[in-house]
Amino acid sequence: MENLALAQWTERGQALLDRARETLEAAHSDKVQELARRIPREAAPPDESVQVVFAGQYSAGKSSILKAMTGREDIEVGGDITTQQVQQLDWNGIRVADTPGVHTELRPDHDETTYGAISRADLLVFVVTNELFDSHMAEHFRKLAIEREKAHEMLLVVNKMQRCAEGNTPGAQEVIRQDLRRVLAPFTPEQLRLSFVDAEAAVEARTGQDEEVRRIYRQRSGFDAFIENLDAFVQEKGLAARYTTSLYTLEQALQEALAAETGDDPDADALQELLIQQRRALVEGKARLSQSVESKVRQTTSRIREEGRNAAELIHHGADSEAVNRELAAAQDRVQEQVDALSGSVRETVQGHVRDLAARVDRIVESELVKELMPRLTERVRTIDIDPKTLSRTKQSADATRRLGQFLVKHSFNPADGASLLKLGHYSGTATHGVIKDAGHFFGKSFQPWEAVKWARAISNAGRVLSVAGVVLTVALQVKEDADAAKLERELRESRTAVRAGFGEAAHAIELHFDEATNTYVAETMDQRLAEVDEQLQELRDMRRSRSDLFQKLTDLLEDTRSLISEMHAS
Repeated sequence: MENLALAQWTERGQALLDRARETLEAAHSDKVQELARRIPREAAPPDESVQVVFAGQYSAGKSSILKAMTGREDIEVGGDITTQQVQQLDWNGIRVADTPGVHTELRPDHDETTYGAISRADLLVFVVTNELFDSHMAEHFRKLAIEREKAHEMLLVVNKMQRCAEGNTPGAQEVIRQDLRRVLAPFTPEQLRLSFVDAEAAVEARTGQDEEVRRIYRQRSGFDAFIENLDAFVQEKGLAARYTTSLYTLEQALQEALAAETGDDPDADALQELLIQQRRALVEGKARLSQSVESKVRQTTSRIREEGRNAAELIHHGADSEAVNRELAAAQDRVQEQVDALSGSVRETVQGHVRDLAARVDRIVESELVKELMPRLTERVRTIDIDPKTLSRTKQSADATRRLGQFLVKHSFNPADGASLLKLGHYSGTATHGVIKDAGHFFGKSFQPWEAVKWARAISNAGRVLSVAGVVLTVALQVKEDADAAKLERELRESRTAVRAGFGEAAHAIELHFDEATNTYVAETMDQRLAEVDEQLQELRDMRRSRSDLFQKLTDLLEDTRSLISEMHAS
């Protein structure tokens, strides 16, 4: 069975969740047992798992590709219409849907069924044979890629490559790639992540008896490159981020379970609890900030795509070229105004969330627990004699009082400052202003979407030329009486398509820009402090004398959880 990295992560994450729940439920402490209920049941909840839909012309081999991917023998394949309804496969946390295909002629109701599945897809794999598109299938493809704006969520697969005279070779692939360029405009094969496969050869490679024969079939199938392409496609869309949510929830539950399990020093217990509270504030603050920014960005990009659709409708038989030029320029100006407004709105949103986080941290620092803890910690610091400069050379003491004192000195604990160790630096008191100012650095700059869009598309139509922000569109707005009406309509349609695609690319560039800015801001502010809190928590645990079997199990689980999260982020 083929495995995407995302599917492997899901399987490993599910094993971690199940192992952690079993461990916490077996604990003697009621508090630790209670934490088991907070662990998610599934690494990828069904309502949030990725939906990958396979669509395309009927008998293109969609079912054969899925059979080769999953290794399921119950998937029916053949030359006729083998898939009558949308078939859902739950594959390692990813929902994969096989559709009847479009434009079957024998079953026109299949079009409606397939388009319904496509509308619910996160990612779309469009399959054609080595014979490529006829005029009707090309129309269906363009409807999906352009009118329904699925191009940025689409991977194009050419199947049955062994039917080519040369087989599935680079030479045969290049011929098909060049033929496709005319059909795919204004997109390119590279933008649609074109893959060449032969699913029948892939199935033979999996079921054959002789190892050398299997290897040859595998090479001919091109399936390794397809799986790698699909894997990169899934990760590029950022969908892997959904699968870290349950792991972060698990990480927090394990942090609290460790805090509850190592209670041999009341003061250390209290200090650890306060750090845990601050950590929770950071984790939840990160999530709320990111969700709020994403919502605002998606609202704006939806309006920008609507601008593109409206602008495209201006290009018709009776249009005046100068008027079209003016309105296109005005539409781009409106887009820039919306982007500028979005920058300000996002900055204010981020600043609001930072203020909320600061207020929450201040409530923790000013809590009754801190008021009770402070005099005891002050006394512990007073009764020990440790020079911070020589702390690294101080031997580890077996005395709990001295060990906690060493920890407090190392982290510059200052009773007069109101327990500076407990403050969240950037997020507490007047220092909040610095983080708010940083938000302006990340989100205050004016972003020019038209500079980020690569208008590398030329449509070969006769007629007048409209030049808008570097894009060259050919529009026949004035024709002779003997002009070919069908040709004119085709050229006008292609020009409208290019305008919609251009605005769609601008919206996509804006989404990428603000996603990157948000991730960078969070990494340089919240994640940095989160790492400091984690380091302090780890030091507290390291100095505890109690090392029960449960403690070791919890420590191993926490290490495995963080390792998987890091691996997913690194990929």
